[in-house]
Amino acid sequence: MGKSKGAIVIMDRRHIEIMDTTLRDGEQTSGVSFSAQEKLTIAQLLLTEVKVDRIEIASARVSEGEFQAVKRITDWASANGLIDKVEVLTFVDGDTSIKWMQKAGAKVMNLLTKGSLNHLTHQLKKHRNNILLK
Repeated sequence: MGKSKGAIVIMDRRHIEIMDTTLRDGEQTSGVSFSAQEKLTIAQLLLTEVKVDRIEIASARVSEGEFQAVKRITDWASANGLIDKVEVLTFVDGDTSIKWMQKAGAKVMNLLTKGSLNHLTHQLKKHRNNILLK
């Protein structure tokens, strides 16, 4: 709410942070796959021209092509002081995603945890009774 000083109303300022996920191929962009060069160009535009706060550029361990795209983006971002604005989606898979991300030069991860019975049994290869006991 604003504060009133005579006839002038001073509004409290809020900071809204924007994280763009355009570069993370997958279900949200079904049928769309950017090349490494396209990803680099889009990342550069998002961070320097559009000035979004953060970009999520990939899901870890998807493919060698994805790794190369992440490497190009992180090399550029590091050289331009923007590496902390570049993020990678990682998974609950021990340290596999983390090692992939670090090898690609990324510093920030977004951890995707899945809790549905389908994810539990098919992706994590766990039985729900084992999880409920922990």
